[in-house]
Order: sequence, then structure tokens, then C-alpha cells
Amino acid sequence: MRLSKIEIKGLFNLFDYTIPLENEENLLIITGPNGFGKTMILNIIYSFFNKRFYFFQKLVFESITIWTDAKRTIYIKKHIANNEIIITIDDTKNETFKYSKKLEHSIGRDILRQFPNLRQVDDGQWIDVTTDRLLQIEDLINDYPIFNQFLEEESKFKLPKDLNELLDSFNVHIIKEQRLLRRAPIKRRNSYSDRNDIYVIDTITEYAIELRGLINTHLQDSFSISQRLDSSFPKRLLNEKGHLSIEEFDIRFKALKQKQEKLKQFGLSQSEQEIPSYDEKNANVLLVYLKDSEEKISVFDELLNKLELFTNILNERRFTFKSIKIDRKKGFIFLTSKGDELSLTDLSSGEQHEVVLLYELIFKSNKNTLVLIDEPEISLHVTWQKEFLSDLLKIMELQQMQVIVATHSPQIINDRWDLVFNLETQTTQ
Repeated sequence: MRLSKIEIKGLFNLFDYTIPLENEENLLIITGPNGFGKTMILNIIYSFFNKRFYFFQKLVFESITIWTDAKRTIYIKKHIANNEIIITIDDTKNETFKYSKKLEHSIGRDILRQFPNLRQVDDGQWIDVTTDRLLQIEDLINDYPIFNQFLEEESKFKLPKDLNELLDSFNVHIIKEQRLLRRAPIKRRNSYSDRNDIYVIDTITEYAIELRGLINTHLQDSFSISQRLDSSFPKRLLNEKGHLSIEEFDIRFKALKQKQEKLKQFGLSQSEQEIPSYDEKNANVLLVYLKDSEEKISVFDELLNKLELFTNILNERRFTFKSIKIDRKKGFIFLTSKGDELSLTDLSSGEQHEVVLLYELIFKSNKNTLVLIDEPEISLHVTWQKEFLSDLLKIMELQQMQVIVATHSPQIINDRWDLVFNLETQTTQ
């Protein structure tokens, strides 16, 4: 399911927008001067589909209507008098949900009474003193089954079934303008301290570690498959009734060899398997061997496509005397033209922005995700900005995503003004 249109009335008490989101590329570029709400439109979509309803209490607006390509319509209205948010699907009264400050405060008081491990640090925010994790209400609903049961029993914050299913059917990921640093709760010696301390980490380092974990997970999965297949090989060989022609042998083993070469290129395989020559008498043995090899290596198919796209785009950027390399132990590293390894944080801010932005698009945005990108041009060289859309369309083809971009940069738009919605020329004030 994808979004087809969004209508916003009374944004900041100034603007009315009707924004068409459907086109052949499933890509929309929103542009306009500062203060017209580019970033706010992204935040509206992200907050709603991630059930951050408290966001709309602080937002100045009259109504928001969202249409999907599945002919579903979502209405979000705000009653200014009591700051109540009313959400309805398809104009059906029995699928109406109301979110108010009174409801939020009531839930907050009950949270503190029922869950002694939670301590309120701000309006609508709690910290779990056992883990020092900062939480919003929706985090508690999604991550704490006991808390969800508590809310259901109190019947205070349970979404109508149809609305909940609709929201859960959308996976919405936002890539914000601040990409190089990430904030996380600090682990304190005194877990019951009232201080809401945080620490800042470099995103590029975090993502390298994350990719290492992703690679190791695939290697473990492949090892498990190999153990299972190897242990049953004799039995399956005796039971194999299929036939393998020399033509099929050549095609399938050529494809297998290409995948093996890619695994070796990215350091995911130390050696290449030897491929025997075709023999009509032993065709059934070759068929079982072929099936096993294909299954063992298939676990890497999606990862290999992503690694290839990620490294190709970055190395084509011609970073100044450096290149990226996938590393089994470190995730990814950068090497100088002389082969020396660089610290990831020694890359320029523009280079780090490019790496982080591409990593989020390729590895953190799942298939059929709606991706929202805020100001992709930040710190990027003009040449890189001009190549952004071309790279993005390649990634979208792989990930089958819908994307909305908010930008100031004509270089990002390049020659694709047919994809642009200009807030300045479309608005009615």
C-alpha cells in the first residue's frame, strides 16, 4: 500500500496544501522557501504512521486528510478548544479515535503507579531506569507486552482495530537532516538518578558496527544451512530422481560461480568451491550438489545486491584518494590510495553524509517502505547533489520504495522538475 495524496489545511494558520504523491517513479520532491513547511510535512507523515499522536497536539493545523492507493481515506482533525485530536478512517464513526491532553495525563499518572521501573522525565516521555532507555508512549505500546495489556484493560489508549491495522501496514522511515551524530541514553552508575543524561555517538561508526552484525548473521545462517544439507547429503543423493542436462548445468553453475566470486570480493568467503565437469553418468550427483550449493549461497542474495550497490555508488563518487571496502570484522572501512586504513571519522563531513545517507536508504529502509528524506544536499558537493536522484532511483528499484524528498537544492532536482511540488507556488494564503 502507498500514499496517493495528502491535504493539509491551516498549517501554521497560514497554508493550505493539496499534495499529489503518486507518479510513475513513486518519488516526490517537495521544495519551497524556509518557513513553508517542507520538513513539517515529512514529520506529519512520519508521526502519524508511527502513532506519535502527541505530535499533532503541538502542531498548528485545522485538518489533515491522507489518501492511499487502496482507496482508504484517513481524516485527522483538531479541536482547538480542548486540543483534542480526532482520527477517522473512511468517514466511519465507529472507527474514530480521540487523543487528548487529558487522556495523556491520565495515562501518565497510571504509568507511574503501575510501573515503578519507569520515571517521567518530560511531558509524554519516560525513562526505564533498568535500562536507561528513553521512551515515548508508542515505544511502551510496541515494546512492552505487559504495558500494552495494561492499556487494553484500562481501555484508554486502544486504537480501533481497523485504524491500528492500517497504520501497521505502513512502514515509514525518516532520514533527518542531522545525520552524523546520534543521541542515546547514557548508562549511569546510579540507575535511579533523575538526570536524563545522554551521550552522542558518530553515526558512521555505529553503522559500520551494524553492518558487521548483519554480515555475521548471514554467515551464521549459511553455516546452519550447510550443516543441515551436508548431514543429509547421502540420503538425498540416493533418493534423487531428477535429471540435469549439460545446458542447464552450464547455466546454473555459471550463475553459482558469479555469486561465489562476489562473496570472495566482499570477504564473505575465503575460497571458491571447485566446480566439477559435467558427466552424464553422474548427473544426479551434480544435481544434488548444485541444489545444495545454490541453497547455501542464496541466503546472501539480497545482502550481495545491497553491498554491491552501496560500494559501487560510493567508489564512483571518487572520494579524495580513498575508497570503501567491505570488511567482515569491521563492517566497512575506507582505504587511502596507498592502501592505508582511515578512521571513519577522518572522512570529511560531506563524505560522512554521503555514506550515512546511502546506508540508511540501502540497509535501514526495508522493501515497500515509505522513505522520507530531509535535505539530502547537506554538506554534499554540487556534483554529488546532481547525481543524487540517479542513485536514489537505482536504490528505489532494488528496494521497491516510495520516497518523498524535501530540499532547497536545484542541483538535487537536476532536470526532474516534473517530480517537484513547489510549496511557494502551490500554496493559498
